Amino acid sequence: MNGHPARRLVLLTASAALALGTVSVSSHAFAAPPAAAAPSPQPPAEMSAAAELYLTHVLDLLQDNSMDTKKVDWPEVRRRAFAEAAGAKTTADTYDAIDLAVAAVDNPHTVFLRPAQAAEFNPSPEAEAPDTGVPPPVPRGRLVGQEVGYVSLPTTDRIPGYAKAGAQVVRTLDASRPCGWIVDLRADSGGAIWPKLDVLAPLVGDGRLGAFVDADGNQAAWALDKGRLSVGGKVIPKALPPSIETGQDGVEDYVTHNAYVLKRPRPPVAVLTGPRTASAGEAALIAFRGRPESRSFGLPTAGLATGNAAYPLHDGALLLITSAADMDRTGRRYVNAPIAPDVRVAFTDRDMRWGADDPVIDEAREWLESRPACRQ
Repeated sequence: MNGHPARRLVLLTASAALALGTVSVSSHAFAAPPAAAAPSPQPPAEMSAAAELYLTHVLDLLQDNSMDTKKVDWPEVRRRAFAEAAGAKTTADTYDAIDLAVAAVDNPHTVFLRPAQAAEFNPSPEAEAPDTGVPPPVPRGRLVGQEVGYVSLPTTDRIPGYAKAGAQVVRTLDASRPCGWIVDLRADSGGAIWPKLDVLAPLVGDGRLGAFVDADGNQAAWALDKGRLSVGGKVIPKALPPSIETGQDGVEDYVTHNAYVLKRPRPPVAVLTGPRTASAGEAALIAFRGRPESRSFGLPTAGLATGNAAYPLHDGALLLITSAADMDRTGRRYVNAPIAPDVRVAFTDRDMRWGADDPVIDEAREWLESRPACRQ
């Protein structure tokens, strides 16, 4: 991916911050109360009280909420962090010590953002890029041949109307009564998972789609019931209130509660993946894992199939903590490792151009047309 490093980071971390943060106010919706954090070492006398309190708070957040907490020697990490922050007078003086603690957690989806980077993550309205006349990326689709519907899902990044546009794409294509569907996640680097699953609701079907699993094995199931998505039993609302993830205005048209029923229900579905399929893109893939008549094609994913919670800090910094692993409907857990497709098919960015000859689409279409639903 191209662009500012902080913006790139957003695409890989925002999905579960929205999923957990806005539903549970950036804390575990499903975890048991954490054990009390170990006391921090006595700070050097020259360290200010503000710096000491700030560093202790961040270390407590990491220890209490990281899915990797049981793998970390926290007394040693705290000792090293306070040694690194010796002489700190301001909160900014502790940032290198926080980086050390984040590195000790050893999870590529857990990130500490300094204030300037956090501002990129959640820009204020006056900092938004000016209107370029280019519409935001939303799902689009077309027919492949006469009987296969094709839907491409781009990254979501707090885009109002994403789910509504995608739902309309599916309904428009369904007027041609496709016997099978292709869901292309190869350009889906993350963002928010629920708008994606709202778009795909008629294809993926009702029931348990997957789950988040925390360090203690507690699960928050993703479920779909007549278009209403829920996580841990809490229904995802159509509009999101203001929060650190959604900005001061919240998000209108976040999901649609998409209860549309396909003209040919329970179709075979081919899911396309590649190295840019990350975070929420991987969660969308996982929602099809274990579903009857589903198969994936392409290349392995980025390997960020975990859920984050966002913790804003008073000086403008932001801590994103990987608090849960993704789990599919069969009980298989996915962590930070690439997910291999069922059928490996190499491709290039040139192959992915709209209307180009695409070997992955060709392979997926061949499989779909071999299914009983497409041979009737």
